[in-house]
Amino acid sequence: MKRTVLAGGLVIVGLGTLAMAQILPPQGGTVPGTLSSAPAPAAQGAAADPIDAADAKLKELLEMQAAMSDAERQAEEDYLNLDLGTDVDVSGIKRVPSAAENQPYRTCEKTPQMLANLRRHGDKGDRAYRDIAGYLSVTNVIATKDCTCAGKIIPHDAVAMFEDRLRQKFGVTVLEPKHTRDLYKEYDRQIKIVDAMCGEY
Repeated sequence: MKRTVLAGGLVIVGLGTLAMAQILPPQGGTVPGTLSSAPAPAAQGAAADPIDAADAKLKELLEMQAAMSDAERQAEEDYLNLDLGTDVDVSGIKRVPSAAENQPYRTCEKTPQMLANLRRHGDKGDRAYRDIAGYLSVTNVIATKDCTCAGKIIPHDAVAMFEDRLRQKFGVTVLEPKHTRDLYKEYDRQIKIVDAMCGEY
């Protein structure tokens, strides 16, 4: 698993750099050749009751939702809006072999950094981090044809490297949604391709 995630991270860095070169004008600087893999998910205790765990998670999500402002709810809704548009023709895209093992992104074990990002409420840079992670995720699935969680969950180091490059490009210390708008649009376009290749993203 670690080897697969590491390989995925390397593919992402290569593809992400290529994509940034197309989206952004070239900048000085180099991209490190290796990335650390995402930490392995913690093993659950044998005595843990899955029903109690699910109830606790649902309660936590409901509390998070109640604490969100209207603007934050709208931002989350925009981010999760995956309606199929007419701008991407997926009629010629065939299912890939790993579609038989497709795992919806929502069910995948997130990195600790992504979980922390999702639990915060409106901290500066949060939306940009999610935009980057989402963009790299769909890009990686398309490049590797891996519909499993290993293809969808991006190592934090890859997201952080992309963030650093964008901060340098825009000359800012904190990225705002306006800085990642083009990446979000590309994520929104590519997710339709992923849905056609794999099933539910």
